Amino acid sequence: MPFFLISVLLQVLTIIHIIRSGRDRIWIFIVALLPMVGMLAYALAELVPEIMGGRAARNMRQGTLKRLDPQRDLRARLLALEGADTVENRRLAAEEYLKLDAPEEALALYRRCLAGVHADDSALLLGAARAAQAAGYPAEVLDHLDHLRAANPSFQSAEAHLLYAKALEALQRDEDAAREYAALVTYATGEEARCRYGLLLQRQGDQAGADALFAEILRRAKHGNGHYRSREARWIELAQQHGRA
Repeated sequence: MPFFLISVLLQVLTIIHIIRSGRDRIWIFIVALLPMVGMLAYALAELVPEIMGGRAARNMRQGTLKRLDPQRDLRARLLALEGADTVENRRLAAEEYLKLDAPEEALALYRRCLAGVHADDSALLLGAARAAQAAGYPAEVLDHLDHLRAANPSFQSAEAHLLYAKALEALQRDEDAAREYAALVTYATGEEARCRYGLLLQRQGDQAGADALFAEILRRAKHGNGHYRSREARWIELAQQHGRA
């Protein structure tokens, strides 16, 4: 039997299996438009995890689905939001927008959340600051984080602190940003704060201070494991480029 006929037969059988097993109907379009690739993806995402079972298999399924249809989770969140316009559904949809690099849409949802009894919610204020930073509104980042700190004095977050320092730097308030970075590097994990502080000191003419920070980044990278070096690769590379041995 010619390969083309075999391919068509497998394609038809796969689509029948999708329908009969109640799988997500988006697989029908994937298999129809990308026969061989679609069938392989369907097997990896749906059939193999079903046979294997366990968390690793479920993670593989979710990863395959996200690569094939990155907006799948967003559609589900928007559908839920359409059915019930609640603060929680807005927040979940906003998080999906951020994952898809759509900060304006995320910020609009966060702004709608921050009202009434939810106006002082620390998670929502941090999410709004995150979205405002990604959308390029540093003044709004400061507004949300100042509000968060005033409403929740005991709240502690290295991420919020870093967002604050970056917003100050974006507004060219370099002295204020330097103070925040100096405090942040004493406890933050990762190398972004240390690298940004070094680059800021370098722009201000403090090469010795910058070199000390870059050298610390490279020292930590040398002793870190592979996962750490991979996660911090961008900042390690910048430290190598801008530091003076």
